[in-house]
Amino acid sequence: MMGKKKTNPKKIPKTQADVDRAEKKGQIFGMEFAVTLVLWILLDKHDAPDEDVQTLNEEVKYLCDSIDKGYVSYPDIRRALKEEHDTEVVFQ
Repeated sequence: MMGKKKTNPKKIPKTQADVDRAEKKGQIFGMEFAVTLVLWILLDKHDAPDEDVQTLNEEVKYLCDSIDKGYVSYPDIRRALKEEHDTEVVFQ
């Protein structure tokens, strides 16, 4: 005999705005994570000058802001990186 499915009466339904905020938060975390790794590798493994790493960090933040504002798109950047420099980032 199957009973009625129980639901949590305290559960608050999520709105699309909640989902959008969670997605944005995840994207920001992912970008910060990846950039932090790259900056650390440049400093720790390649002995990059602090000033160059700080400049790169500022340029990355500026580009991310430009993407967020719609001035440039991520697919365009990926395509240009592949076509102009024969480089792409693919994690599998």
